[in-house]
Parts: sequence; C-alpha cells; structure tokens
Amino acid sequence: MAKIRPHTFEDQKRVYDSLDPLTNTYIPLSGGTESLANLVYCDYDPDCINMGGHWFMPQAGHFGEAMWIYSQKQAEYFNLPLTEAHSTVPVNRQVVSPIITGLSSVMELIVGQHVPLKWFIVSGSAEDDMRWRLQFREYRKIMANYLSDCLDSSGVELSALVTVPEIRNPLEFLTKAELIALIARKDKELLDLIWTCPYPKKKGPDYIPCRRCNKCSELENAKKLAQDAVFRYQEGKRFLSALR
Repeated sequence: MAKIRPHTFEDQKRVYDSLDPLTNTYIPLSGGTESLANLVYCDYDPDCINMGGHWFMPQAGHFGEAMWIYSQKQAEYFNLPLTEAHSTVPVNRQVVSPIITGLSSVMELIVGQHVPLKWFIVSGSAEDDMRWRLQFREYRKIMANYLSDCLDSSGVELSALVTVPEIRNPLEFLTKAELIALIARKDKELLDLIWTCPYPKKKGPDYIPCRRCNKCSELENAKKLAQDAVFRYQEGKRFLSALR
C-alpha cells in the first residue's frame, strides 16, 4: 500500500542499494498524465533501465500527499524503483516549483555518481511551454562545470559531459488527449492511476478528486477527446472500447 508520508533515509538507502547497476534513465513522477505516459514509453524502450523519482511538496498539503500516493501507485504497477526527495524549508509561497526543490536532489545523485544516468526524462506535451527543457540546461551546465572544476564551460571536460545525463522529452509532440490514448492502449486501468486535482478530498487513507476545478476538467476533456478519436491506420480503427 502506498505511503502517505515520504521515505526515511533508511527507506531511500534500500531503494538505491537495490537498483540495477546498469540503471541509466531517471523518470520524474508526479502522478500526472505526462509523467505516466513517459513511464509507459520508457518501460517499452529496451534501451532504458529505469528508476523513478518523486519530489514531494509538503507546502502543497493534501495535494502534495495525493501526488505522492499516485506516483507510488504508478511505480508499483511497473515495478519501478522509486526514490523521493522533499524539502522541509518553510516558505511564504504555497508551493515552490519542483524545478527548485527536486532538481537539487537529482544534481546530488548525478554529481555523486551513485547511478550512471544517461537520460533525464522531461514530462511535457505539445500543449506545454517547454520551460523544463530550457531550465534544465542551466542545471546541466552547473554540473558539468563543477565536475570539470572550471569557472565557465570553455574548460569543460568530456568526462564531465558524458557523466551529466542528456535531456529526453520523447512525447513532446503529443497532446494530452493523445497521451491518454497511449496510456489506455497499454492498459485502460492505468487511467485510474492519474492524479491532477489540486483540491483533493480525503477518503480513508486515499484521496479523491474534487471534479470541479480546472485540472479535473482538463483531464476529463482529454479523456473525452481520446474516446472520440479514430486511429488513422490505413484501414482505420476505432478504439472507443479501450476507454470504456
């Protein structure tokens, strides 16, 4: 059963110690549509030996806990080793972006060379603004310069460049509805493991979405678009049954 609270240091150490030594792909999991679609993709790609990472946001309250629970559910479905990082620093803003809180732990993992990562998977779709890809460039630069012990990248070492993982956004050209369709074709039950609602309602040890907010509407609209779609094989093939 998924844990509501984050991993302890001992929990984390067990996950890291159990990783395949050839692990080369880091997949951030938020419990949402895009990260789940990336997980479906990376599970299929034979070149990817995967580990997951969730960046817990205690400032987000129940929303943060729901994302953590559903990230664990997604990881459990794929038998994916899942690590977790979180910040206990109090902030004035309700939520500090994971691009700040989470990537510090990824940088520590990469610079510490505990895992020989080759790829860092970026979650996104054709409807996103791609800020992840742009922002992570600077993090790669910091890590490469640090590992090269240089003040700017004119002195960067090849050994550092191959240590810092490349950014992959394999599904960036697909819309959210198309990602939903991709997930459903893998297993329609996976659609029950998506979490996007920032206003969750507590139900026992789990959460249920409010079904009224913009994020809930966005997800339901994407499912409807996917349900109405027609695959454009040469002969044409409907897949409504996959979503019912």
